[in-house]
Amino acid sequence: MTRRQIRRPFNLSRRKAPFTSPWLTVLTIVVIVLLLAATFIGTATRTYLVEARTLGATVTFKGDTNAWQLNGAMLCTERSAPVLQDTTSGICPPAIFEISTPETRVLDWPPDSRVALRLQPDDSLMIEALSGTAPAMPVGALLVVPKTQWQRHGALVVNGAIQFGGDMGSGAQDFLEAGTWDARQTSLAAAYFRPTLEVVKSGKLTRGASAEVWRANAPATMFGHITPSFEGSAPGLIMSFLSEAGRVEMRVRYFGLDGYAVIRPDLLDTILTSPILLAAIAVLTVFAAVKDLLSLAQPQKKENRGER
Repeated sequence: MTRRQIRRPFNLSRRKAPFTSPWLTVLTIVVIVLLLAATFIGTATRTYLVEARTLGATVTFKGDTNAWQLNGAMLCTERSAPVLQDTTSGICPPAIFEISTPETRVLDWPPDSRVALRLQPDDSLMIEALSGTAPAMPVGALLVVPKTQWQRHGALVVNGAIQFGGDMGSGAQDFLEAGTWDARQTSLAAAYFRPTLEVVKSGKLTRGASAEVWRANAPATMFGHITPSFEGSAPGLIMSFLSEAGRVEMRVRYFGLDGYAVIRPDLLDTILTSPILLAAIAVLTVFAAVKDLLSLAQPQKKENRGER
C-alpha cells in the first residue's frame, strides 16, 4: 500500500461537542449580564396606583384643570362677629357661619389651592377651604353637599397631590377605612417587547393609616377621581388615583409612629416580577440541561469506538 493510499482514521474523539465549548459558558454569562442590565435600566421610573375608601382626604390642586360642579351645595362663610343668641347646632352653626341657599356651584380651583374633604356622620360631603382657594371659595369657608345630592353625585376629578385619610387620634372622623396600592414600573427589556407597566410590589392600607405619594422632597402629582360610595353598608369617599411617573415612593403614617414608613420596590421585587427575566432564566435552564446531557453522551461514544 502506497503512502497515498494510507489514510488516518477520522478521530471523532478529538471533536468537541457543540455545547461543551468554554466559549459557550462565556456567552451565557454575557447574555445573563445583559439581561440583568436591561431589566434594571429604567426601573427607577415608576408610578403608584392607589384605591381607597376613606372618610376624609386632603387635596392640593395642581395645574388649571380642576373644575368641580357641586349640586345642591350650601356655602358657609364665617361671620365677622358671632351671633351668641343663636344656639342652633349643625355642620355650619348659624352662630358662626352665614349659610347660603342650596344651589349648583361650579368651582374652578386655582393652582396650589388646598382643601379638606370629609364625609359627615349624616353622609353629607363637607369641603373646607384651607389655603389659596380664592376666588373659587373664601379661605376658612365650608361647602356642604347634602346626603340626598351626594349619594348620586357625579365624579370629582383631581389633578394634584393627595393625602389619603386624616391623622388618626381620639375623636377623629376623617380616617382612612381601607385601601390598596400597586407600584408599577417598566424596564428597557420589558419595553422592547411590550410597552406596559408591570406590577412589582403591592399591598393594602389598613384602617387609620394616612398615605401619600412623594417625589424627592414634595408630594407627587396624582391624577384620578373621587366618587361617593354606593354601598350603604360601607360609607366613604371612593378614591382612585395614579401618580406621576418618576422616582416616587409611598409614605405611610400610623398612629403612634414617629415619622413615616417608606414603601418602594427594591431589586429583589424587580427580579421576582420581571416576566422577561424569568422567561430568560427558564430558557437558559433548559439550554444548560441539554448541554449537560450532550456532555454525558460524548464519553459513551468514545468508549463504543474504542471497543471497535
